[in-house]
Amino acid sequence: MNVPKRIVTLCLVCAVWSSNALTKNHLEYSLSGSGNYYPYYTHDPRAPGILPEAIQAILKEANITGEDLLLPAKRTNYYLQQQKIDFDLVSPSWLKDTELNNPQYIFSIAILPISEYIVTRLKTHVPTSLEHMIVGTVRGYYYHNDEVFERIDFNSEKELMLALHRKRVDQIIIGNLPALYWSKKLNIPFFMAAIHSQGYIHMRLLSKHKNLLPIINKAIEALSKKTYFKNIERKYLQSLSATSEGP
Repeated sequence: MNVPKRIVTLCLVCAVWSSNALTKNHLEYSLSGSGNYYPYYTHDPRAPGILPEAIQAILKEANITGEDLLLPAKRTNYYLQQQKIDFDLVSPSWLKDTELNNPQYIFSIAILPISEYIVTRLKTHVPTSLEHMIVGTVRGYYYHNDEVFERIDFNSEKELMLALHRKRVDQIIIGNLPALYWSKKLNIPFFMAAIHSQGYIHMRLLSKHKNLLPIINKAIEALSKKTYFKNIERKYLQSLSATSEGP
């Protein structure tokens, strides 16, 4: 049986359109960070962490498929710059103005609050300023005002806490929740000397996905109204106990 050329052409056009639509609504990303970013990322499929659960919920609510690639933090930044992945998660409080205003990226509305602290071993070793100081950091991470201090990069939050404990550095910058977790896990005391940065986690997407941004923002708003993100945080916080003194 001969099929009219017009019908064949129409079918091909529909197939191409369908394929493009599917590709358009599929996003690749990486949340693994250092691999030791507990409780934000755990590598446990039963309880993958605050960030994986939050992003999976957002994409589901927005009817977008996604794939989480396991990349080190430095490679995640490179892959996003090269457009090999579609988004990452950052707090604008970590970024320099040039990165905030980079036309290659667009930002979602806020998802989760996040704080980073200057952490020391003892109350007596509290720096008044990080300017010109040597500070322990995680390789590949962004940090607020990191141009004013000298970074010594370690592979993970776990290694940061061990370096502080072993006196390889006198101060580190670390999130309060990872600090609490690794302090408990490794039996390392510490002191939260001061807040280094406070802000909110946002999705940072490639600008080519600007058509998806309203859908993603609507999904974040809907989940926020249900207190979904607060409930995820509460679930993981139950496994952490206060093992430090604070400012």
